[in-house]
Amino acid sequence: MRVFGSNKLFYLRQLPADEVLQATMSRTQPAPRFGPIIDGYLLPDTVPHIYADGKQAQVPLLAGWNADDVPGNPPPPIPGADRFVVQLHDTFGDHVKDALALYPISSEDEARRSAGDYASDRAMGYATWAWIDAHARTGNAPVYRYHFELANPGDRNHKPDVGAYHSDDIEYVFGTLDSRPQMAIRPEDRALSDLMQQYWTNFARTGDPNGPGLPPWPSYNNATGTLRMAGTTSGDAFPVMHLDVTSAAKPDTLRPRYLFLDQFWGAQNK
Repeated sequence: MRVFGSNKLFYLRQLPADEVLQATMSRTQPAPRFGPIIDGYLLPDTVPHIYADGKQAQVPLLAGWNADDVPGNPPPPIPGADRFVVQLHDTFGDHVKDALALYPISSEDEARRSAGDYASDRAMGYATWAWIDAHARTGNAPVYRYHFELANPGDRNHKPDVGAYHSDDIEYVFGTLDSRPQMAIRPEDRALSDLMQQYWTNFARTGDPNGPGLPPWPSYNNATGTLRMAGTTSGDAFPVMHLDVTSAAKPDTLRPRYLFLDQFWGAQNK
């Protein structure tokens, strides 16, 4: 019996799990979205409300995303300048000039880079930033933010031109670069993998990634000695560990971009 669209839980429970799974992968109809369920027990309220009230788990957080963090293999094509402007206008309307100030298009190469940055922000960057920022703003535990930037050298499943793609950091963290078929592993890949393993192990052990001989990684929310205030735009109090050939913590120069996106996308969750 086909009961999609029914609001009767009894009938929906009769569906085989495989049929539900197939529906989520359909190419001919929109897939149902399975979001968090506010059950009053495990999840007593919406996630944004929980963080706004400071009721999240008060534990250290290490989180970040990759420079070219767009899901898909290969990732979707990057639009040119004209199509990118249309895309921004469709999303931000009269604020498209503000968007272009943050995603500039003064040349075709710059436009493609900005379009790629926007795709990454839309897929992973903004949501991860919002989570990190909320935990830092209302929590009482240190937060450590990273940006993985080492472009991959290519392997059987990825071309080098996809950059630091979605999930690219996983094998570096776990020291499993050799599991990638036909990856042309470079010395800098080994070195970064070793560095990240030390950071992640230290964090798992103590809640702080720092350790002897490692580039200092200041906490995102306490770099100036006092917890930042909501709405601050200066990047100095928001250091990001840039994981690359040479890794170092630097101020968040892109914070205005995420504050801009938050006006539109964050409002949907408040």
